[in-house]
Amino acid sequence: MNALRDELGAAPRTPYTLLCPPGWRRVDPEDVVSGPGVDDALAAVQRAGNPTLYVQLRAMISRYRQAMRATKVFDVYLPPALDDGVPLPASLLVSPFVLPTGIGWDAALARLAGPSRVDRAAFAQTPMWVWRRAETMTDDSGTITAKESVFLAPVPDESVHRALRFQFTALAPPTDDGDEKAEQLLAIGDLMMGTMRWVERV
Repeated sequence: MNALRDELGAAPRTPYTLLCPPGWRRVDPEDVVSGPGVDDALAAVQRAGNPTLYVQLRAMISRYRQAMRATKVFDVYLPPALDDGVPLPASLLVSPFVLPTGIGWDAALARLAGPSRVDRAAFAQTPMWVWRRAETMTDDSGTITAKESVFLAPVPDESVHRALRFQFTALAPPTDDGDEKAEQLLAIGDLMMGTMRWVERV
């Protein structure tokens, strides 16, 4: 089976740059769903003697991999870890988007955003749209909310009808301040996207 990085090698990419807060790093998509870090997490759950959680974690990693393959994610940005070594619950995924033939940007945005309201990202100097959504997941330990900001930045060349999609996700854990912390992470995502610039090919 080809590695995810090989499968995404042919994905259309457009050079861009953005500034990250201290500790944030860009990683290969394959490193998020395989490799030592994932193996260590699975081994820790297995040692804890919770087979149900182990199966759920493997299934979640599999779904995450399939989603990244479907959207052709080629860059992933991850935050630093806290003092206890646990990473901040956020990520930024970057993938290409090609406008379907015969479909305008308004129709494409309506399909992508669904019931979410689409706005111009006024805080960004590079023209882009943004929409927000949230999904709640409940298990025995409580309710976790995944809050998401999705940015679509059209390539500044109307003849190509392409864009880059930046998907910033923050998890709100089932704690009293979980929702507030997730909103703080989303604000960091807005700051990062405010620095996004296109890079001219040489």
